[in-house]
Order: sequence, then C-alpha cells, then structure tokens
Amino acid sequence: MKIAQRSGLENWHNRIFVFWFGSSTMSDQRARCFESLKNTECEIEFVDKHSLEKYILPGHPLHRAFAHLSPVHQSDYLRAYFMHHFGGGYSDIKMTSQSWRPAFDVLGHSDAFGAGYQEVFGGMARFHKNRVKGHVFYLGRRLPSLVALGIYKHHKRNRKRAIGNGAFIFRPGTMFTSTWLSHVETRLTLLYPLLLQNPAKNAKERPGEDYGDGPSRYPVPWSFLLGDILGPLSIKFSDRLLQVVPAPSFVNYE
Repeated sequence: MKIAQRSGLENWHNRIFVFWFGSSTMSDQRARCFESLKNTECEIEFVDKHSLEKYILPGHPLHRAFAHLSPVHQSDYLRAYFMHHFGGGYSDIKMTSQSWRPAFDVLGHSDAFGAGYQEVFGGMARFHKNRVKGHVFYLGRRLPSLVALGIYKHHKRNRKRAIGNGAFIFRPGTMFTSTWLSHVETRLTLLYPLLLQNPAKNAKERPGEDYGDGPSRYPVPWSFLLGDILGPLSIKFSDRLLQVVPAPSFVNYE
C-alpha cells in the first residue's frame, strides 16, 4: 500500500487519513484491516502520536484538552480538525473492499460539502442520554431531557439522511467543517476542567465502567465528541452531502 508522507496537503482529492492512537502495535486482524485500505486506490496518510505534530497548523493548535482524552476521543476530535483544515477522506481501520476514487470524483464535480455512507440501522448516537455536568446537549444548546428526547426521535426517523462516522470525505474550510470543529472544541472547553481531574487511563474508557479500580470518573460520554455532533449536523445539511462513499465492514476488526 502506498503511504503518503504529508505531500500535497493543498490537494484533498484521493487522500485518506487514518488515525491510530491506541497500543503501539495492532492486532493481526486490525493489521489486515489496515492493509485492506489499499482497495480504496487512494493515498493513505497514517497519523499516530509520532507523526501528529507535523500536521498541527501554526495558529491552529490542538485544544488543550487533547492530551487528557482517551485515544478513541482523540481520534474523534482529529476527524473534525483534519477535515476542516486539510479535507480529503477519513476511514476507520476496518475491512475495506472498494475503491473510493469514484466517490472523490462525484464529490469533486458537485457543490456538496462532503460525502459519506448512509447511516446504518441503530447507528444514530443517543445524544439525549449523554450528560456532562448533569446536562444534556444538542449541538450548541443545553436542553431539557424531554426536549432532547423528542429531537432524538425525529433524528432517528430521519436516520437515512445522515452519514455514518466511520468513513467520509470533505472539502476543507466549508461552513459544515467549520461548524463541526467549533462544536467539538466548545465541548472540549466545557470538559477541560473535568478532564484535568479525571483524565483517561484506558483506550476505550467510558464513564462509570470499572477498569479494576472502581467506576471510571472519566467525564466524556462515548459519542459526545463525534456521533452526537456529526449525526445531527449531517441531517441538517443533508442537501449538501452525498451518500456515495463505500461503508467499511463493521464486524471482525479488533
């Protein structure tokens, strides 16, 4: 597989970013999934803790909360950062069997902000159940629980208008990516004092889970920095998003 070395960041076409902030080595199955990304027929830019620094733009540092997030939530944040500043594609490291070049071509000849795959059944994040400082949030608003539940039900009925979190392409610097990144960073500012007291200790840490030393006090709900934002935004802007990106396989990737 051809791995790009940060060449041509001004050109978002046919370039896919993947992030790996977990353990230093991948499992055999995850490594096979990574190798399958060659089927996209695109350049793959592999970003990990060793290479991340060269992508951080002057004047646009990572949010100060970044170092305290779990590797999963670091990846969630970086999706918004990279899609806004660099554009191109992002893919989870899951089994991939199809070329992405047709999707890049279709997006490039359209006025759409981006493209993804249709959100899968059951994939809509349950933002109405996620609380930070005792409150439920919907994009930039704090809402009463019953109001949030009503909005969630509306989104669930419109799930087919949303794109999924695991593979997508975006033009850089659009209203969509700017709004997405702004919402993520606003949430990180809210979380920062809580993260200072309870930083992540585990790669896939969830609040309340017991990892051997009692229930985790890590303050970031699982979908708070990605699905809770990207799902609603993609429904809001569905007329400017395409559903042409091949979905990865969601089984047997660990």
